[in-house]
Amino acid sequence: MIMKSSPEVGNISPDSCFLVTKATEGFIAFLVRQALKASDNKTRVDYSDLAKIVSTIDTLDFLKDIIPPKIRGDKYLEILKKIEEHEQRIALEDQEL
Repeated sequence: MIMKSSPEVGNISPDSCFLVTKATEGFIAFLVRQALKASDNKTRVDYSDLAKIVSTIDTLDFLKDIIPPKIRGDKYLEILKKIEEHEQRIALEDQEL
């Protein structure tokens, strides 16, 4: 169990485990309901549906790094190149100061 894997955690009562389990079930149900509403299919939730709701619902903001929108590899490489060029410009500007 994940809760018991932390060395800082002592005993975990059965009630605590039950409550965390119920909270997790509720969270997953909320996530799936929202994704289903956003889905074009309405019978199936795809990764893109999850990514869409994570990027639009503020309370799911903490999942943005875990469930980012998919992009094609060439677009990703293009973004990385722009970031690298920007960082190089900043480094040159810092050297000129």
